[in-house]
Amino acid sequence: MCELSRIPNVGKQTEKDLRAMGYTTVESLKGKSADLLYAQESNLRGFQLDRCQLYLLRAVEYFVNTENPDLEKCKWWLWKDDVVNPSPCGAVCVQCACYPSQCPGCRKMKGKVFWAQYMDWTCCAVYNCCVNENSMMNCSRCEKLPCECFVQNPTLSVEENAVRLRKKVERLREQQMRND
Repeated sequence: MCELSRIPNVGKQTEKDLRAMGYTTVESLKGKSADLLYAQESNLRGFQLDRCQLYLLRAVEYFVNTENPDLEKCKWWLWKDDVVNPSPCGAVCVQCACYPSQCPGCRKMKGKVFWAQYMDWTCCAVYNCCVNENSMMNCSRCEKLPCECFVQNPTLSVEENAVRLRKKVERLREQQMRND
């Protein structure tokens, strides 16, 4: 049995495939993206693998590249596209400290984020505008980005909010460029 089998979700077949691709240690996987591993494994097998394998490899990527990985975040089903890709506001759910223990992700909650209660909302304003009113996946194509819906999270400082807003807008603009 190889040390790869100590990585959460890595069973006999995934371990065999990783070894066949030249990855024999946890260290050899460091810095490798799940997308790269998925493409290599699909090529090795000669067909496009089920997306669930990509989700598993995202969990592997998190585990090997995080200094102290949260084992609760290592479950493969927590790494689906809806929490890895930017949410309506540009946040990435899997990067949030609240995910998955306190929050299952914006799309799953349909915008009913925990901090909305401090704003006297039932739903996040960005989610409501983007998804409910305009039927978009995220705000990347919105001409008003960022608009008045992007309010400050009352549980964070002004500085933390400014940094997060900048990152969200950058992510959304990158998403728009990829889609164009």
